[in-house]
Amino acid sequence: MPELTDQTFFHLCCNPVRDAFVDAWQRGIATVPVLLGPVSFLAACDRTDGTDPVLLLLKLLPVYIEILHELATAGCFWVQITEPVTTAGPMSKERQTAMELAWRSMAEVASGHALSLVFVGGGGGFWRNLPHVMSLPMNGLHIDMVRGGAELPSVLSNLNQRCDFLLGVVDGLNRIPTDVYSALRWIDKIRSECPRRRVIITPSTTMRFTNKDGRQLPPEVHNTLSDLAKVQRAYVAATFVH
Repeated sequence: MPELTDQTFFHLCCNPVRDAFVDAWQRGIATVPVLLGPVSFLAACDRTDGTDPVLLLLKLLPVYIEILHELATAGCFWVQITEPVTTAGPMSKERQTAMELAWRSMAEVASGHALSLVFVGGGGGFWRNLPHVMSLPMNGLHIDMVRGGAELPSVLSNLNQRCDFLLGVVDGLNRIPTDVYSALRWIDKIRSECPRRRVIITPSTTMRFTNKDGRQLPPEVHNTLSDLAKVQRAYVAATFVH
């Protein structure tokens, strides 16, 4: 946990996210980079004087703007930004203000480069933070349907119609079996209420793993990808029958 002070200076010394994107692109693979959001990054830090580290946002924002600029220049069109602080309990007014400032600043840069930003919370629902999250400028929203699916009606009624919808119907932690039939019902509900909205089937959370041997996927990742394929095949088959 980094310790921050009023004298802390943030500087982009390298950009591994950009480098990984370019490396994959050169191999013929189109990826969507994932960044930890600036407010969540600061919230995970400590301040020696005991004040909220999120107050240092204005010092950190230029680094994120530079990262997004370099990704867009490299040919990236989509970036997922995770803000787990929005699913960790009610945010204070100060953190809500910081979140709004951060996302408006990043959205301004992204719009100038035709770069789309996808908002991703942590595991579970947004709960009290949902109205604030809905007000942020974004091009897509990810919702954890495994642990936060109760929020779906509210999300559908408030989400901008131009936003894509990332439906996390498969447990990214590989702990809860995927209910394919429930997933199809959710997809059908969205399709019937918002026929023009693009729906993308995803894991419920960001998957984190270390591939030690470099050849085989860990079992939990393989299982998650298999369940995603099952949902996709079932939906295609149901659409064909209808």
